[in-house]
Amino acid sequence: MAGNEDAPKVLVVAARQPALVELLQEAGFAVDARTRPVQPREAVEADVAVVFRGRLIGRSQASSLAEQGVHVIEILTVDPPSPSTSSWLRLSNRITKSDLVQIVRAVAHWTREGAALAATQAA
Repeated sequence: MAGNEDAPKVLVVAARQPALVELLQEAGFAVDARTRPVQPREAVEADVAVVFRGRLIGRSQASSLAEQGVHVIEILTVDPPSPSTSSWLRLSNRITKSDLVQIVRAVAHWTREGAALAATQAA
């Protein structure tokens, strides 16, 4: 994983997305890029996960990460068959990489802002 300790953490699960990984790193994210599926029950530490669904990365990846409480941006090869939610965005792969970086930035910010608010309310 590249980046400093305070940088927002992004997990990218994709067969190949080096251009996106580079853009995310340039934008200040600590990126954990995986070219293979995350193993079932494997603990993941990330503010947001970007999952490119395809032949290698199956449909269970996004749901498994969402069940762990990780906000997910799932990139599909078709128009999304179901609606997005506040913690699981479903997007078409026709989105540009620069637009996707902006969406990752917003979701990571919401994730951290929500965690900070919850910590303040718990105190």
